[in-house]
Amino acid sequence: MNPVVIKLGGSVLVDESLRGTLVAQIIALREAKLDVVIVHGGGRQIGSMLEKLGVESRFHDGLRVTDELTRDVVQMVLAGKVGKDLVAELGRAGLASVGIAGGDGLSFRASRVAAADGVDLGYVGEIAVSQPDLLNGLIALGMIPVVACLALGVNDWQYYNVNGDQMAATVAIACNASELVFVTDVGAVRDGNGKQIDSLDRAGILTLLESGAASGGMRPKLRACLEALDAGIAKIRVVGALTDNVLPNAILENQQIGTSITHGISRNSA
Repeated sequence: MNPVVIKLGGSVLVDESLRGTLVAQIIALREAKLDVVIVHGGGRQIGSMLEKLGVESRFHDGLRVTDELTRDVVQMVLAGKVGKDLVAELGRAGLASVGIAGGDGLSFRASRVAAADGVDLGYVGEIAVSQPDLLNGLIALGMIPVVACLALGVNDWQYYNVNGDQMAATVAIACNASELVFVTDVGAVRDGNGKQIDSLDRAGILTLLESGAASGGMRPKLRACLEALDAGIAKIRVVGALTDNVLPNAILENQQIGTSITHGISRNSA
């Protein structure tokens, strides 16, 4: 069976107790013989480190503006502290994992993102080339790849900060994942009135983006869902980390939790 790709947001990983709960749920997935790839963010941790250094965090259309100093902090926090803490947590639970960044094994190469309105985002990249041999090799060895959201530039060999949701979509596409699950602190995609959307299709995503109903970090998340959907990832979910036993219930039991992204028809909660 093809692997399940799970994107854990940085806001989820800040809470050590919640992180432990999610690791316990990943154990259940592994006991059910599922291969798992984890993609992790770390926006809150990056922001905290930048604040300590006296550097202002700036965002544009949901993406962190990344100058050279900010890029170095992103690299240190994601490929270092956040990723290795998660590897340690998994190891404590008896799960063998390997923390990697996009440059490892030349797995992911990025091109510089150009904002539509001409704003210079700095070292913000989007994945242009994927080479999944390292990921597939780790999976074949029974390891859990833990992927930080960094990639090497296709032209300059510099590290680029890649939005975590776009990274997760790219990893899912590269691995031909059976399912892509975004674990968030918001629990679901919501409409302009704040109402949960149970099922969302391509047209519904475009409406949320074009109308402005989707704002902040939800915008790159929905764009990532579009990318994965268009590449043939058939099962995509946005779920809440605080939902009881969310990963086994959603993935193993196929319960309706959060928002399902499908090729069907968008549907709001009753």
